[in-house]
Amino acid sequence: MSYLLQKIRYTFCVQRIPNGTHLIVGLGNPGKIYENTRHNVGQQFVKHLANEFAIKMNDGSNGSIGQFQHIILFNPLSFMNSSGHPIKKLADKANIATSNIIVVHDDLENLPGRCKIKQGGSAEGHNGLKSIIQYMDDKFIRLKIGIGRPNSKDPAIVSDYVMSKLDYEPSQQAFKQGIMLARQLFKF
Repeated sequence: MSYLLQKIRYTFCVQRIPNGTHLIVGLGNPGKIYENTRHNVGQQFVKHLANEFAIKMNDGSNGSIGQFQHIILFNPLSFMNSSGHPIKKLADKANIATSNIIVVHDDLENLPGRCKIKQGGSAEGHNGLKSIIQYMDDKFIRLKIGIGRPNSKDPAIVSDYVMSKLDYEPSQQAFKQGIMLARQLFKF
């Protein structure tokens, strides 16, 4: 059994996911120029998940939304740094507890093609997570999809890197891992 699977099994033994409706949110920015960037890997994951399970995503005023069994998929239309408000609005409307939300986002500290799951904690410098924590609390689950880090800590270089095109092969590997994690976590 791989280390990742062992870690997943340990996580699920320790952490109980409440029953009820669950929300999977993909963070990203709206618009064609951001569509296939590293920064939008969260929204790309939700689209991939919808395709994998033939879930029809409907466009609304706050974003793209679809439902499968007890799972709601949501890609907010807001920019990532303002994503907290539409996520809070949907969670309140659907009566979804913060602990029943998975937020899928890019992770500079994880290698491309790798996924990491974590519940609660700080935003770790991620402005999309900061916005969600501001409107809700930090008890949501994070599915962190690795995009790697450039060889510089210069903010301009890091910004250019996250806004550059996502590598296809590692992202597909990460999406498969992420779907496995989500299925184990929410039992669908």
